[in-house]
Amino acid sequence: MLGKLETVFSYAAHFILQSWPEKRPGILFLTDSTGRLINTMNMQVGRPWNPQGLDLSLHAMPAGKASELILKALQTSEIVVEADADALVYAAFPLREQDGHVRAVIGIVAPTVEISFDLASYLRGLEPLIRMGYDAYIQHATSHIIVELSVYETTRELLNSLTRQIQDIIQKGYCSAVCLSEEGTVMMHDMVTTEDAPRGQSHIEQIVAEMGTTPIVASILRENRLVMVPISWNKRMLYALFLHLSPDETDCLFDERDVAFLQEVAEKASSALWRVMMSEDLRREANKKNLLYQLMSKIQASIDVNDVLHEIVTSIPSLYPNYSVELFLTVEPDATTPVKQLSLQEDEGSTSTRAYLEGKLIVENIEENDQRKTVIAAPLLGKQGIYGVLQVTSDQAVSPTRYETDYISILADTAGKAFENAQLYQQSRNLIRELRLINEMARQLNRSLNLSEILEFVTTMMRATFDAEFCAIMRKQTDEEHFQVLASSMPEYAGKLLSASEKPFQQILQNKQTLMLAQPGSGTLPFSLMPSSSLMGVPLVVEGEVSGILLVADPRYHFFSFDDYKLLEIFGQHASLAMTNAVLHNEMERMVITDNLTNLYTRRYLNERVKASLEQDSYGSLILIDIDYFKNVNDTFGHQVGDEVLIQVSNLIRRSIRDSDIAARWGGEELAVYLPRVDKTTAHAVAERIRRCVENETSPRVTISSGLAKWSKEHDSNLSVEALFHQADLALYEAKNSGRNQVVLA
Repeated sequence: MLGKLETVFSYAAHFILQSWPEKRPGILFLTDSTGRLINTMNMQVGRPWNPQGLDLSLHAMPAGKASELILKALQTSEIVVEADADALVYAAFPLREQDGHVRAVIGIVAPTVEISFDLASYLRGLEPLIRMGYDAYIQHATSHIIVELSVYETTRELLNSLTRQIQDIIQKGYCSAVCLSEEGTVMMHDMVTTEDAPRGQSHIEQIVAEMGTTPIVASILRENRLVMVPISWNKRMLYALFLHLSPDETDCLFDERDVAFLQEVAEKASSALWRVMMSEDLRREANKKNLLYQLMSKIQASIDVNDVLHEIVTSIPSLYPNYSVELFLTVEPDATTPVKQLSLQEDEGSTSTRAYLEGKLIVENIEENDQRKTVIAAPLLGKQGIYGVLQVTSDQAVSPTRYETDYISILADTAGKAFENAQLYQQSRNLIRELRLINEMARQLNRSLNLSEILEFVTTMMRATFDAEFCAIMRKQTDEEHFQVLASSMPEYAGKLLSASEKPFQQILQNKQTLMLAQPGSGTLPFSLMPSSSLMGVPLVVEGEVSGILLVADPRYHFFSFDDYKLLEIFGQHASLAMTNAVLHNEMERMVITDNLTNLYTRRYLNERVKASLEQDSYGSLILIDIDYFKNVNDTFGHQVGDEVLIQVSNLIRRSIRDSDIAARWGGEELAVYLPRVDKTTAHAVAERIRRCVENETSPRVTISSGLAKWSKEHDSNLSVEALFHQADLALYEAKNSGRNQVVLA
């Protein structure tokens, strides 16, 4: 059975009502496989019959005798006819799938006195009428699908709609469409399916892979779990339609109605599919001509080899999505397009090598990983020689047309001439580019005194300029035995320490000159950070000493040129000066906001941070600290010891607070700590912790008195910095007058 029960029932009911004796009352009904009513209709047209006590409510199980009869038919899969005590007769006809599963029940209820014939025999005679209903439904559903297909302009859109509509009607498994070759074999690269699975993991892909090179014919396989029907037009194979059940679907099978429906759709849809495929072919040919015109126009307007090669490589996949493109050159240009080196020694029998040596287009089929493919190789011809080969490879064996090979040949000739014409111009452009890079680097470095920004900019610029896989800025450590990675194109290496005895570092330290290393054969250079076959390093010299190194490395052999060597040397000079200026600037900024003796923040910086907190935060706390009897310390031990006591207390304060808290020297022996977003209770605990540490850990032993003030935006919305300090100062005054060595809350 296929289609929605209500729809199929409406078609079958038309024929059933015509066979029902005229002027005989009765009700025809339909249930699902659980016995719930889906539809009902009176069998005597124009004269409704509603016997008292009979409840045939939709979407519910009928009561009484009707329910017993329906359940019996579902359980036995046989026709059941019984009468009840209310002079009503009931009949149930189970609709069975090919696997014997009952999907629905068609039933009749009528007055017993009106039924003068064998109702069971009547029901058995309904089977041809139900089949007629099925046939009518198939015709109608097929016609509806074909009408829907007429609006699509692309093959994929049409097939997506077709498979979706078929599955909606079949309501079992999945529906898929797979492209067929002229011989009728499946082409796995071109398929659509209603199955929602990642590419390479779908059930239909497994089925198609098992088909191999066997031509597709209409058939039902795997014990009625797989149906396939080819779509053809004038004996030309187009696509194959598949109905397939997943391994998890074990409670249903496909039947002859499903096969008949799929064959009907395949036959009727062939015209619409052929029309769309021909339209796409015409558009594709027009696009090819337009692309070739655009390509020639672009080459005439530009002599940038990168643009030309990129256009060549990207134009083919856009028109031939089932082909991969490779570009082989006898020399490796500075191109962003992936280019391979053409080697004449490694494989003289390869298609690309033959095309280069013979100077003509070669088409041949090869076998790779047990799969046949077609390779087309065209030489890149210039006026003075052959510069490489353009090679396209299909994912399976095909027979390219003469137009396709001519098109690829024209592309290859165009690429060869463009490559030849661009060489001298590219060299001049490279020189101008290098000068601009140097100028841009100097300009950008002079704009910033932030060391992090400078490191990031230099790293990014080195990576973009030299196109190396790895670049880094190294700083020599104070022990003279290690270099630390300050910044790198690979963030995971940042902060890593390397021995200064490694060959690249050792040579740079000894000679204080730019170094370029290249591994002559197989293997890698002696560099522990990453496997490299090409490496350049330039020393960062400050006052005649190497303070760091700019480093670029790449696993490709002979990757860097002499021009790269000279350019990196200039990079090093500018980077060294910029980094030195940034370090000096940072030190000056630190000195401005830091007290020289205690290394705590200055009073001015503390005021600025407290003011900002009052504007931004919701609450905070301030602790003012005074060293008790500090004058006695100076008088007894001298001012030098007094300074040491200040330093000890400052260090203990820093140790007792968070990094986000601000500790400052307020003046003389007075210190202050601001705790943003800290309440009174916590602040008091911090102040007590500081007091205990000072009392127990200073030498000579001193104590401190502290005044604590807190604020909150809820109660002190207009509080000023001065007012907050005044509150803390009053609390400090009270602490000193109350015996010292204590914390007093404002």
